[in-house]
Amino acid sequence: MTESIKPSSSPSSFEDESPSSFLIPSPLAPDQQTPAWRERLNGIAKPKILLTAFLATSALYCFVIGRDRYTAVSEFVIQQALPLEGGSASVLAGSASAPQVLTSLVDGQYLQVYLESSAVKNRLFPNGKTLEQDYRPRFPDLWAGLSSNSSVPEQLNFYRKQLSATPQPLSGSVILRTSGFSPEQAFNLNNELLKQSRLFVNEVNQSINADQNKFAREEVQLAENNLKEAKNKLEAFRKKNGNLSVETEQAAASSFISGLESQLVELKVEEAALRRQYRDPNAPEVAFVADQVKELEVQIRAERSRAVSENGRDLNALVLEEAGLISDVEFATETLQTARLAADNSRRESIRQLKFVVVLSQAQMPVEADSNWRWQAFLGSVGIIVVAWGVGGFILNAMRKG
Repeated sequence: MTESIKPSSSPSSFEDESPSSFLIPSPLAPDQQTPAWRERLNGIAKPKILLTAFLATSALYCFVIGRDRYTAVSEFVIQQALPLEGGSASVLAGSASAPQVLTSLVDGQYLQVYLESSAVKNRLFPNGKTLEQDYRPRFPDLWAGLSSNSSVPEQLNFYRKQLSATPQPLSGSVILRTSGFSPEQAFNLNNELLKQSRLFVNEVNQSINADQNKFAREEVQLAENNLKEAKNKLEAFRKKNGNLSVETEQAAASSFISGLESQLVELKVEEAALRRQYRDPNAPEVAFVADQVKELEVQIRAERSRAVSENGRDLNALVLEEAGLISDVEFATETLQTARLAADNSRRESIRQLKFVVVLSQAQMPVEADSNWRWQAFLGSVGIIVVAWGVGGFILNAMRKG
């Protein structure tokens, strides 16, 4: 006998179930909950919407909110007073001017570093509060400018952004660009930097030339003192020894001894002849000549002893000492002549190597704002988007492949 099956929709089935099952729905899993604010956020956070918002914000700031910038431009060259040897001072002289152009280019690079240094910043803006006051942010552009209570490195970094000194490789000139939030700021800063450039070139050249000339003059003075000292020593030596030349005195003494020796030879010859003539060696004639020979020998020995002995005048040692003093005088004289010639050459070279800042194009007061920074900033934001898009796409592709 087949039993009848009650359908699940029968009223008895409703009575078996709990009433709460009809009033309260069963909760969903946490990952299945989708609040309204999250759905809206997911809709807004789409890449296209974010990129569009970023570009719109960038365009709004660059072309609407951003403060006007003014630019002043000048150009100058660092030129020598006289051209280098074998070169030409004119930039129109072709290849002959290459050494001058290279020198100007190197000087321009040095000047570029100097203008961006903290020393120049402190000269132009000795008080940091003045710099903050002149370049303070203003509504509605609260981003551009130098905020109050800024640190010294921040002030230096901001100062460097207001100028650009670019040496030109082909001509050797330097293009100086200055910017400001008003035409007066850009124009005045450019003129002040030109003054600092002249001071730098003049101070460097004058200090180097002054040091070189001072050294040359000191060498001349030292050589004069050495010559004076050498002459004083020689004069004191000759005064001590009778104001005579020891070398001349030695020559005279040698000549005198030579004469005595010649007489001694003649007397010995005469003595020998008398001894052959007289058989008695004690004959008066022989004894007289023999006594002359002995006296002459004694005199010769005495003269020689007086000339070379320590108790005498020792002419040999005196001659050597005098020769050394004379050599010192001659050397000091030659040194003085060389020092004077070097000092004169240094003076001429200092004049030849003098350098000047020749302004080729004077800065003019800006009459309208410079819009280049607006396009540069906007295009920079576009570049950021392009790079971020490319890098992000590359990373996503790599993650998907991995």
